[in-house]
Amino acid sequence: MAKLHEGLKYLTIKFLHLDPPLQITNGTRRERRPNGRGYRYALTSWKKFMKAAQINVRDQVHFSFDENEQVLTIERVVRYVNRSN
Repeated sequence: MAKLHEGLKYLTIKFLHLDPPLQITNGTRRERRPNGRGYRYALTSWKKFMKAAQINVRDQVHFSFDENEQVLTIERVVRYVNRSN
């Protein structure tokens, strides 16, 4: 969606689910796929992103991406609840 294969870019990330809303800029990187066939693209500083967004593993994230502006908007985060008890 971000068309990172056309050139690595900085992405603006807006966290609308936070009060007050927060905006950061994050870089991207290219990594070789584990099977050795091609590349995949990811955000740099993933830990920084997760901490800033207050997202935990297994949380459900609702987001949108504006290709023209290169803006990733985190609209809502639904916390994971362990229901096995």
